Amino acid sequence: MGGAGLNKQTGKRLRLAAIAAIAIIPSAANACSISSVDDLFAYKARTQAVLDVEAAMARAQAANGVIPHSAADEISEKARVALVPQAAFDVEYAKVRHRMVALLNVWRESLGDEADQYVHFGATTVDIYGTATMMQIDSAIVEIDGCMAESIAVMSRLADDHKATPMIGRTLGQHAQPITFGKKVSTWIGEYARHRDRLAELRARVRRSAILKGAVGNYSGLGDKAILVERSFAEELGFDAPYPADWNGTRDVIAEYGLVLGMIAKSHQRFGQEVFLLQGTDIGELSESLPGGTVGSSSMPHKRNPRVPERLIHAGRTIPRLGEVLADDVVNFFERDNTSRLTPVIEEISVESARALRNLNSLLDGLQVEAEQMRANIDRTRGFAMSQRVAFALAEHMPRADAEALVKQVIAEALAADQGFAEALRSNPQARRYLGNDDIARLLDPDAIDPAAIEQVESTIAEAKLEGAQP
Repeated sequence: MGGAGLNKQTGKRLRLAAIAAIAIIPSAANACSISSVDDLFAYKARTQAVLDVEAAMARAQAANGVIPHSAADEISEKARVALVPQAAFDVEYAKVRHRMVALLNVWRESLGDEADQYVHFGATTVDIYGTATMMQIDSAIVEIDGCMAESIAVMSRLADDHKATPMIGRTLGQHAQPITFGKKVSTWIGEYARHRDRLAELRARVRRSAILKGAVGNYSGLGDKAILVERSFAEELGFDAPYPADWNGTRDVIAEYGLVLGMIAKSHQRFGQEVFLLQGTDIGELSESLPGGTVGSSSMPHKRNPRVPERLIHAGRTIPRLGEVLADDVVNFFERDNTSRLTPVIEEISVESARALRNLNSLLDGLQVEAEQMRANIDRTRGFAMSQRVAFALAEHMPRADAEALVKQVIAEALAADQGFAEALRSNPQARRYLGNDDIARLLDPDAIDPAAIEQVESTIAEAKLEGAQP
């Protein structure tokens, strides 16, 4: 469902269909929290997921005549984490040193003879825990995507409020041409909207990754209805039809999860670094909202140091490294590898990704835009940032190369005479021949925003709302 190998139009249509079909988008009112993701990996949730997988397998086997319905009914009814308390599990695990066996030994104490006979029937640990892991990843994607929906909503309000607020654009660390702050924010919107696309495409693959293929992935030990049972099993879990190929020796979908989260973290880092720089003393175009009583420095009381931007920069350095660990697991030994210990890495990258998004949203919520300082910074170059406009205006009266050469000449004269751009243009006879005072004032006005620049911001906001409105 990811659109790989498709033409651009077909891939776009399929991507939007995937977003609508798998309903990632939670309500914008949902709070972005670490605890909701953290809870997914706590003992109770993890154990419940395993029990849910066992119950789904039993129901699928019963539906296809592999085990009695009465056994599947009891297994499903007793698939409750309360029947596998952590204290009892820990005691059993200390003896057997195998998490699946420990769980089953404790759980079986509550099962009748028939259910005990058919629980985990023909299954292998890696299938059960692999499917449970995919369920955790699926839920984490929903939570993370909801956080990003909140991010985009705040960014959209910010962009709309400042679509005509001029600021200097910077390239290679130098003043370039004026843009608007709304334009800058629109690049963040587009970036995070594309990440939501990636999550939607990834989730479509996650939801095809329920697996019930046996110890070496060829359905051995699962009976002659194994393929039908696996399909029923996925359906019982609310997942899509499973991939026919065994993925336990590749784990590329888990790797993709880590790499996508790593890319998202890089966007956090870019955003954090941008805010870090723009609120610096020498620029001062943004201000981070800090709690009352925050101390900037133990020795310099005047300092107002950035806090959240640093955390976002750190996330961009650390989360991708966790993604690399998951990507390394694509290179496995033969049919199954048990050396990677993916579980703690998946938990850590999921929780840290949620934490970073919460930090991002808190920063966005309190971000203060210093419009007057933005204008003051534009004026620091005394009009030279509008040189392209002047060159284009002059090119209506002479060859473009000559117009550009004339503008460079005027700028050189202005710098030599310590003049502003407007004064230098009025002093140059050749420029004066084509540009009157009103022309010069209009061309050098940073508030004269090109209509296309406003439309760019509005279109970005509208597109993000359209894709975010999918059910």
